[in-house]
Amino acid sequence: MVAIYYKYMNMKLKNVLYSMIAAAALASAGSASAASVASDGGILSTLLSQPVDASVTAASKEVWRGADRGDNLITASVGTAFDLPWGVALDAGLTLKDNDASDRETVLSVKGTKVVSDYGLSVELNYYSEGTDVVGDVTSEIGFGVSRNVGSVNVSLTQYFALDGESDKYGEVGVGWSGEVAGREIDVKGALGYVIDETELTHAQVTVGTDFELPHDFVATPFVTGVLSLASDAGGIYDNTDTEVLFGVKVSRSF
Repeated sequence: MVAIYYKYMNMKLKNVLYSMIAAAALASAGSASAASVASDGGILSTLLSQPVDASVTAASKEVWRGADRGDNLITASVGTAFDLPWGVALDAGLTLKDNDASDRETVLSVKGTKVVSDYGLSVELNYYSEGTDVVGDVTSEIGFGVSRNVGSVNVSLTQYFALDGESDKYGEVGVGWSGEVAGREIDVKGALGYVIDETELTHAQVTVGTDFELPHDFVATPFVTGVLSLASDAGGIYDNTDTEVLFGVKVSRSF
């Protein structure tokens, strides 16, 4: 059974990797074209000259905003970041996701952040290709966030508003900490979700991971995530949610 499981997961991983390689090939072709742009540059050459972060993640389960979306998650992601005028940092990403229960999904995300008096103020736009009319399962949304470092902990609050779909005005409080434990750098991320329309918490979540350097500048990050369901009246994707523990590994590289 173990051999069959790994063979199955390997087939899924290959399918996602092929899609990722195709995207990388298009990006490479674009970069070559950008080289012919005039030496004084421009928006196109600026975009295509930025570093790209790529990653593939395999996990035992997909839990999104506290809701179980299916077992055997595979994702492939590419993203980049660059500076805009007026001190605005822009992050853009593309993610392909697949699991046992859902159709393969494409997620597009763009986020702009500006630091004002030690606070990070952000606006983000997210698009989910497989969004439905079920409460919480949106197709597109806009989020407004604020964050600040408190000692060694980063604390954030993000409020989302659905543009296409119904989210019950989902929002999330996040915390992040990185530090050395037993001689190894550990990353800890926590999240507490809520919905304003139902005035209740949806879930609490904690993820713990650590990085291992691999040959050729690859980095492997095994992680474990615990999710505690708190929703009672939100309905939609939060119906029949339960406490979950999932594990996985992300392999990433910067280009």
